[in-house]
Amino acid sequence: MAEVLEVFLTFLRFGVLSFGGGMANLPEMARVIIGNGWVTPQQFADGFALGQFVPGPNMLAVLFYGLSAAGLSGALAALLGMFLPGAVGSMWLVKGWTWMAKARWSRALRKALVPISMGLSASMVLVLIQLGVEGPLWFGAMAVATLLVYRGVSVVWVIGGGAALGLLAGWFG
Repeated sequence: MAEVLEVFLTFLRFGVLSFGGGMANLPEMARVIIGNGWVTPQQFADGFALGQFVPGPNMLAVLFYGLSAAGLSGALAALLGMFLPGAVGSMWLVKGWTWMAKARWSRALRKALVPISMGLSASMVLVLIQLGVEGPLWFGAMAVATLLVYRGVSVVWVIGGGAALGLLAGWFG
């Protein structure tokens, strides 16, 4: 039971600090989850990829991390801890948005959170490169994918191309 509570409190902290989305908190999640020995770096990357593969919120990987940490109860604790703060915060913002949109402090806070969210997102990209890009071939594939998306190619085609490249590498590598 203590392990499940630890998982819940850990993911509750991630949920509260997920400004800019849960992915902005990925470096801290990797540090804590891998540091606690709940998953290895490879399992962390695999869990993230699985979470991105299924439809729904982009942080469904927390189910995998919670399951690895404390079984089914841990998965539910991680899910609740990660998404409860955002759900409650969203409901609160909907209720008070008219008042908050006009408040001077609210505008200042929103302006301050944009560069912070961008910095957190940039650190997420660095962690994903560290965990998932092995060797110059995959670094080149990442650069090409980034360029294609930047030039307006549909993300669906880029993902499909990446999947085909991964399958080929798996068969011949």
